[in-house]
Amino acid sequence: MPLPVRTIILVYLLLFALAIPWYLPQRYTLLFGLPLWVTVSLLVSLCISLFTAWLLLTMKWPDE
Repeated sequence: MPLPVRTIILVYLLLFALAIPWYLPQRYTLLFGLPLWVTVSLLVSLCISLFTAWLLLTMKWPDE
């Protein structure tokens, strides 16, 4: 059963909001040798890519 379009849009909006690290504290914290904001942005970008790939692989497309 495909996801409703509103759900897909909501997931994308949430992921893109998380990808912008405006909500992180101003202190300089390292995680995996990178600043925290870089690590968060990279991980959320990976989640956006995985969600997009999952959608493209599982959605039923109309026959052309």
